[in-house]
Amino acid sequence: MIQPIDADPVTGLRALLSQGRYREVLDLYAGAAARDTPLPPAVALAVATAATRLGSLTEGESLATSALGGFRQQADDDGRMRCLNLLGAIAFERGSLDDATGQFTSSLDLSRSLADLQYTARASNNLGSVAYLRGHVEESRSLFREALLAYLRLGDRRGMAETYHNLGIVARENGEMEDATRAAERAVRHARLAGDPALIALAMTGKADTAVADGAFEVAREDLDLAEELAVKAGDEVGAGEVNRVRAARWLRLGDPERALAAAKLGRATAERFGSTQIQGECAALASRAARLLQRTEEAAGFSVEAERLFQSLGAILHLARLREADLPQ
Repeated sequence: MIQPIDADPVTGLRALLSQGRYREVLDLYAGAAARDTPLPPAVALAVATAATRLGSLTEGESLATSALGGFRQQADDDGRMRCLNLLGAIAFERGSLDDATGQFTSSLDLSRSLADLQYTARASNNLGSVAYLRGHVEESRSLFREALLAYLRLGDRRGMAETYHNLGIVARENGEMEDATRAAERAVRHARLAGDPALIALAMTGKADTAVADGAFEVAREDLDLAEELAVKAGDEVGAGEVNRVRAARWLRLGDPERALAAAKLGRATAERFGSTQIQGECAALASRAARLLQRTEEAAGFSVEAERLFQSLGAILHLARLREADLPQ
């Protein structure tokens, strides 16, 4: 049962966040907003976190910015550290990598001054994601491993799941399939122990992505069906969009460009609606490949131009290289 927001709100909201009950957090906030109740910075940050994890980036940014101002007035470095990390995550999702790097670095500096191992790990993990997108593969791997060691010391299941997921991506894209599979399976295991449906959906989608790359198409199908079910249960529409991205890749590998195009378009539309630049670009790239196979040349060119524009705005070196390679005459 949801407790009233007035009854120890910070503790109650953080408990809901730890259980992945983001929709309930937003429902509580909606009730407070209807009464024009001013939100203390810690409450605003908790609600901003829930909104961001459900893909509501505009709401998340507004609340996190408000919370940051409140924490600055209170000279609360711990609160500032948390807000900066969340604002960095929002900037990353929108494709503003320079802004994301600045926010994550500031959060990292504060975490070190406060000797907060969890946020040192979190900021390192996030900076690893930026480094990977920009093509700095070994730097990203080093940052992920640094974060993982900290999460292991803390026994932080969520952090371990997220970091194993990221290590799996790096291994998969490097063709290190045994390492990728092992990391993906560990991500799923820790996500399940954390008990967050959206996190489990993310980990299952990563596992499916690796299965597609390894030619295990039936395993991928089962994982994607479960991931979609969990993402819908959690209200994570961006997660459902990511499922469609991997479905599109799977259908392409299976030689069915019609279904691949349909799935890529679904994922692209969801990503565009929620401002997820990277997923939108990846889905546009897959849609371009599928349309080209269907000899829909004009449509393919349009998706390719969109993907290139988005990847260039991100500075996503590896994605750009793959897109241009796919566009070469066969």
